[in-house]
Amino acid sequence: MRNFLLLVIYPYKLYVLALLVSALLIYTNQFSSSEQTRPEQARPADSFVDSIGIVTHLRYLDTAYGNYNSIIKPRLKELNIRHMRDGGKNYTFYEKLNELATFGIKSTLVMDPRDGTKPVDAITIAKTVPKSIEAVEGPNETDLNNFSYNGKIFPEASRDYQNELYTAIKGDSFTVSLPVLQLSMGWGKNITKLGFLTSFDMGNIHSYPENGEPPTYKLDSWYLKFGRMGSGNNKPIVATETGYHNSVNSPLSSSFVSEQASSKYLSRLLLEYFNRGIKRTFIYELINERPGTEQEQNFGLLRHDGSLKPAFIAIRNLILLLKDPGLSTFPLKTLGYSLYGNTTDVHHTLLQKRNGTFYLIMWQEVHSWDTRNKKDMVVPPRNVTLKLNTLISQAYLYEPINSLTPITEYKSPKQLELSIPDYPLAIELIPNLKQ
Repeated sequence: MRNFLLLVIYPYKLYVLALLVSALLIYTNQFSSSEQTRPEQARPADSFVDSIGIVTHLRYLDTAYGNYNSIIKPRLKELNIRHMRDGGKNYTFYEKLNELATFGIKSTLVMDPRDGTKPVDAITIAKTVPKSIEAVEGPNETDLNNFSYNGKIFPEASRDYQNELYTAIKGDSFTVSLPVLQLSMGWGKNITKLGFLTSFDMGNIHSYPENGEPPTYKLDSWYLKFGRMGSGNNKPIVATETGYHNSVNSPLSSSFVSEQASSKYLSRLLLEYFNRGIKRTFIYELINERPGTEQEQNFGLLRHDGSLKPAFIAIRNLILLLKDPGLSTFPLKTLGYSLYGNTTDVHHTLLQKRNGTFYLIMWQEVHSWDTRNKKDMVVPPRNVTLKLNTLISQAYLYEPINSLTPITEYKSPKQLELSIPDYPLAIELIPNLKQ
């Protein structure tokens, strides 16, 4: 009880401040129903791309992950993903990590005693996959499934393992700079049972929208609320698991959405999380592990045979449209614009590439799936007028959910008449360099 009181009282003022900052951040990425005039500074386009990760289970050789060379490796390369989350203690697994690192795919590795991994083993693993590993994470959802360690159970077992893992990583010269992620909870509120834990560099949330709800459902009021409490309100947060399953015929679950709704929700989810400053968001998971209707086997961006679901295409296209890698920083510019019309529930993200091109991405944050009737919803677009106060030489509209081919092109536009759908609409704005 004493530790719990420390958790609640000590960071209270910081928690209130974090909520205010969060509310301000969310507000600045929404529009009210009246005219909005704003000069807004963009964020680097590549920082959004770099915030995207995918969960894999490369060790599960009796599942679709056993098709490493024929499906997993080529699909990971096609997705253009840079970050993956996995874990285990297996040399064949390490070989795959090292190979994927040559394609620019880095790994966050879960350290868990249920895999036979002791805290000190994390150092050996890091030295075995030095070009792959970019972070280590404490054990997975230790508040569930009777987690135990050294004869103790949750929460003591979880606290002890996390402390020992952090001490081991920070006590070795080879791994001292490696970020340590907090262990995860299956039920977010249970993080309060750990007391005031400090042995991590980044907080951790598992934030599955319940019952097929939109991406922001309980994101601020539950997942980030307890994630920030658990991280002391002053450390970056990573969402190491989030997603939707597509087991429409599952007899045991109503918490599913169609493949089409997943493509809308997941592409919006990545932008919503980025807007809130979440360091990285790992979609669960790359591929349906097995055929069938069981919900745990149907979270993949790929079907069991490796064929593409719409969500894979949507995320791949977002990455391809927005990626802009480079080692150096560059000056971020301000876009002046006004928006007229019914902007209720219209959210946005403003990005910029190093060549100066802006990407204003807008979407409706609304229901795209009818949970009660178990069907896709037809969402009328919001018709808005975008007035550009920054001189633009060319503009292009994209619907990455469908294609990387522009759907409309404009020459020297001063305003655009837009129909905002319930999925990201990307507006590429090339400034007039003579201004």
